[in-house]
Amino acid sequence: MTIISIDFSILYPGVCICKDFKDFKWVSVVNTKITKASRKRLDDLEISYPDLKILYTNTVRSKNAHYHITERIKLVNYFELITLLVKELKPHIQKGETIICLEGISFGSSGNALVDISQATGILKQALLNELIDLDFEKFFIFSPGELKNAIECKGNAGKLDVFNKFKQDPIIESVKESHLWKAVNSEEWFIDKDRVVSPIIDMIDSYLGVVKIHQLLK
Repeated sequence: MTIISIDFSILYPGVCICKDFKDFKWVSVVNTKITKASRKRLDDLEISYPDLKILYTNTVRSKNAHYHITERIKLVNYFELITLLVKELKPHIQKGETIICLEGISFGSSGNALVDISQATGILKQALLNELIDLDFEKFFIFSPGELKNAIECKGNAGKLDVFNKFKQDPIIESVKESHLWKAVNSEEWFIDKDRVVSPIIDMIDSYLGVVKIHQLLK
C-alpha cells in the first residue's frame, strides 16, 4: 500500500510518500522567491538526503491594476504548482493500492488568503482524483488540522515548533527513524531559526501527519 499525504499551501506544499509504513520519501515545492543562501541550503540538503526532493515554480504571482489580470496570474501559478506536484507523484502510484490524504483547509485564514487557498485546493483535489486515483473516492481522505496534530499526540492547537519537536523525539511510527527527513531533523541545526521552523522543512513534517493518521485508523 502507498500513502500519499499532502500538506497543501500555496507557498510551500509538502508531500510524504509512504510505502507499507516502511519506506518514506518527501517532496516539496517552493512557490515563492527565496534567497540564494536559502536555495544553496536546499540544494545541499537534496544531495545529503536524496529521499527529500525540492521542486521550484517558474511563474510568479503579482498584483496588477486590473482585477481580471491579477486573477489570471494567480490561476497560471496555481496550475503550474499543481502540475508539478501531480507529475512528481504519478510514478509512485500503485493502481488500486494508493491512498491519498489531504489536510483540510484551516479557517484561521481570512479574506483573500482564504479565498486563494480554497480555490487552489479545489484545483488540487480535482487533479488528484482524476489523474492519480481514477475518481476512486474511497481512497481519498481529508482530515482536519486538529485531528492530524492529535494523531502525533500533540494538542489540536499545537504550534509548528511543537510538532517539529514531537516528530524529532517520537514520530510514533518507529520505522520513520530510518528516513532521511528524520535523520536530517536530528542533524541540521539550520532548520530552526529564532524559534521558528523554516519552510519547506516544517511543511514536509506536517505532510507526515496524514500517514500517522492512516496508520492509527488501520490499527
